[in-house]
Amino acid sequence: MGSFDFRIVGLIGVGLLVLGGCSSESGPERRVVTGRVTYQGEAVPSGEIRLAPEGDGPVSAAQITNGVFEIAHRGGAVIGPAKVMIVAVPSAAGVSQDDLDSGGAQPKTITIPAKYNEESVLSTEVESGEGKQTIDFDLE
Repeated sequence: MGSFDFRIVGLIGVGLLVLGGCSSESGPERRVVTGRVTYQGEAVPSGEIRLAPEGDGPVSAAQITNGVFEIAHRGGAVIGPAKVMIVAVPSAAGVSQDDLDSGGAQPKTITIPAKYNEESVLSTEVESGEGKQTIDFDLE
């Protein structure tokens, strides 16, 4: 009869451990951020945007395609002030494989100044709230 008591206590203990490990609060609060990126009035055709929290927390990043981005990975960007880094990369969108192979067409390229990427002066505020937050970046 004594071993029966130990099994019940053991099952209750395991249950508490499992429930304790299933917390939905893991890491910093986040929010999905969407928006547009333009440089000198034109949509950035292809690139990457990164938001680095000013406090503790991981950097969040997303691809920019035709000037549009959405940071949604791992629940989005960390809530609070963040440094913004934007990098453009060549885009082969709309260029056929034959044109690329022959060298007849070059992917569209834009160069964004270092003040928006490696030496970024951009910052933003990711706000706490429901749904997606829209933040647009019009670079000059």
